Amino acid sequence: MKKTIFSFIQICLSIFFIYLTFSNINIKSLKIIIENSNLLLLALSPILYFISQIISSERLRNLLNVNGFNLSFLENGKLYVIGMFYNFFIPGGIGGDMYKTYLFKKIYNWEINKTIRIIIQDRLIGLGVLVILLIFLENGLILNFNFLIKILVTIVIYFFGLILVKLIFNNNKGYLKTFLFSIIVHFFQFLSISFILFSLGLNSNIIGILFVFVLSSILSVFSFGGIGIREYVFFSAASTLNISVELSTSIGLLFTLSAAISSLPGFYYSIKKA
Repeated sequence: MKKTIFSFIQICLSIFFIYLTFSNINIKSLKIIIENSNLLLLALSPILYFISQIISSERLRNLLNVNGFNLSFLENGKLYVIGMFYNFFIPGGIGGDMYKTYLFKKIYNWEINKTIRIIIQDRLIGLGVLVILLIFLENGLILNFNFLIKILVTIVIYFFGLILVKLIFNNNKGYLKTFLFSIIVHFFQFLSISFILFSLGLNSNIIGILFVFVLSSILSVFSFGGIGIREYVFFSAASTLNISVELSTSIGLLFTLSAAISSLPGFYYSIKKA
């Protein structure tokens, strides 16, 4: 019941932010921007995003393995893309992560509570890396930290996360490897959105755009598949980025489409697992 309520709230927030964004921009201008984009460069975005998700699946497999839940690369990858598909295309009470735990129970008879804890641990470590990236990309907009302070803050966050994971989950096995995997995941996601920027002819203020992208990634958990909130964050940041609201919104929209395309292989494997 709680999961259903949370999913309903996510869907409502997505609809609300979609309305808020697209009712305040020129849809015709947005369409022209997308139509004039470089399709070849644009096509590389979902490929790079999919690579980031394969690495993300390995991040989770690492945590599962060190906690005694052994899974092959191929089988883990299949289950992960099924979770991606559910996260993006199936509204309702069962999200992609919850569906993965159901499959772990159904196929391997793994205890649901234990695998849920590992998945939450995986997500929390990834969130910690996102916060660090946000600090490095902030570039004086809010905090005005110099490089040395950013390094010190990174060290503090790393060890704070290490202690927190130990306190919450009673062990922090695999923490360092998961942390490093997360950096690689976001590197490929940065490449993914960079090709969207290049396809739109944007080659300036990349750091500022990446900052907005990371912020939208953190906030996207509150909407269904990140839809709506990501576009609204880019829409709201247009004046800061010194670009039109239509161009800024198109960045978020095209990344959402890239993520959606990357999730489609999960449909095939979800049918096979049914």
